[in-house]
Order: sequence, then structure tokens, then C-alpha cells
Amino acid sequence: MTNQKYITVAALVRKFNFDVLYKEGFKNRILIPSLNRTGIELASKKIVFKNIISAVLWSNNESRFLSQLSSDKERMASMLNVLRLTPPVIIVTDQFKYRDILLKAVRKYKTTILHSSLPSAQLYVTVAAWINENLAEYKTVHGTLINVYGVGVLLEGKSGVGKSEVAMELVKKGHIFVADDAVDVTNLADRLFGKPNAVANNFIEVRGLGILNIARMFGIEKTADSSNIDIIVELIRDDNLNKTDFERIGNKSYTKVVEKVKVSYYRLPITSGRKMSDLIETAVVDWKLKQHGYNSGDDYLTNFTMVSKRK
Repeated sequence: MTNQKYITVAALVRKFNFDVLYKEGFKNRILIPSLNRTGIELASKKIVFKNIISAVLWSNNESRFLSQLSSDKERMASMLNVLRLTPPVIIVTDQFKYRDILLKAVRKYKTTILHSSLPSAQLYVTVAAWINENLAEYKTVHGTLINVYGVGVLLEGKSGVGKSEVAMELVKKGHIFVADDAVDVTNLADRLFGKPNAVANNFIEVRGLGILNIARMFGIEKTADSSNIDIIVELIRDDNLNKTDFERIGNKSYTKVVEKVKVSYYRLPITSGRKMSDLIETAVVDWKLKQHGYNSGDDYLTNFTMVSKRK
């Protein structure tokens, strides 16, 4: 387990605005990407489970189960069933009504107890997603990741094709920079996500200028720690144009598989007079329309067929 990825409870507390009810165990390690509800463990009278190595969430459901027990002594015994499994942290919400008993039960254990005013559904969206993202296995790919209109765009192409320059244009137009050159990607619930490699975080290399810090130049609000990857755009330069068949009508949709995820795929030639940042924005709008069932190419072909029949 020495090489297994983990998140410390201290890192979790730093990331989110939790109330710390019991601060023992800040060095505890979260190893599993989930929020464990421990329903079976609470109900079991015999310890037959392995230690819990994920964050635990107690809210309305757990409170409802404990309310069915006949006394606080039984409720404490139920909580001890879980605490003996040494969970790294237990997060309780406003809906969990037995915090006082929990704080008495936890005194012999090094399990951090945190409180959040957020409902459990929102904790799954925020906390569980963050844990999942940070414990995922990443693969490094060569490219530049920009978030355009809320859509993650991974720019690919041979070295020197101009990916970083296009990214700079997009940032200047108000879009969000995520990563340049080395992008760490992972499959999370059959969606592709990317983040900057630790070495290149916030930096971009522009030939002739060198290494630039996007956050310092354009503001921290123009950068993001991660992004979904919805589109891959391959930029192709002049010497490869004659060897590439480009889409002419646009009714066909192409995909590329990365980490077992199918991602929409566009190929754009770089030629004199083309402003690539405008074309990237156009590709994003085209992708969004296709997600809502509209295809410009199909519409054109339908119109062409109708006009031809009238002649």
C-alpha cells in the first residue's frame, strides 16, 4: 500500500469549509474514492468487516435508523461498530441528530469528525467528486487544455503547430486556461477529465517568448485546476494538409477514444488568413448544437435535396 494514492483528512478540511467537531486524525489517509454511508456496519452487532478506508457520511438516513433504537446506549454501541473499523473521517450534516453521542463515542479513536451544513446530495456533488478526482489514476498526454463556453477542448497537434498560441488567443477572449504541453487525463464515470501536470501548472510555452505564467498575466480567474474534456481538436499544419481528408459538409461526427472514453474529434487545418481561436469557438458551438440534436450538415443536405427535386 506504500505506493497507493491517498488524501489526508487535513487536505479535505483545507479544501472545504467544514466545522471541525473532533480534530484527532488529521493525518489519517482516505484511500477509496467514495462517501461511505456504513448502513450495514451501523446495524451489525458483530464486527465482521475490514477497516474503513474511505470518508464516511452520516445524514438523515443514519439518523432515522438510530432513532429506531431504544436507548442512547444502543445508539452509541451502533456508532462504535463503525468507529472500531477506524474510518479516517466522518462527515455529519444538519440532518444527523446524534452528534453529541457521536462525540462521546469517538473519544477513544482517532477519527476526525466534521460537520457540514450542506445536504448530503450536494456533498456527493462536491466532496465525493473531489475525492474521486484526486484518487483517480492519470495518464499524461501531449496537448493544451482550454475550457471554452463551459466545454473542455483538448488541442492536439505536432510540436510547433501553434497549440499554445491558439490557447493564448482564447484566454485573451475570456476563456479558461487549464493546462499546456503535459495534460494529465483520467476516466471518471465514463467521462474524460484533464488537469495540468504538477510541473507545468499555470505555465504555457510560447515559442519566441518562452515560459509564461497565465495566472500572473491574465488573473487567477482565467485558470482552472481541472476540466472535463468534451472535444479533441487536432491542429494540422501546411505540410500535412494534402495528406489529410478534411470534413467538407460536417454531417459526420468523429470520435477519438482516450482512456476508454469516446470523445468528439475535429481536425482543423492551419492556413494563412484563418483565425484559429474563432474556429475553435465555432467548433464548440457546433458540438453543442449536435448535443441538442441539430446537425448543420444534415440540414444542408435536406435543403439541397428539396431544392434539387423542385428543379
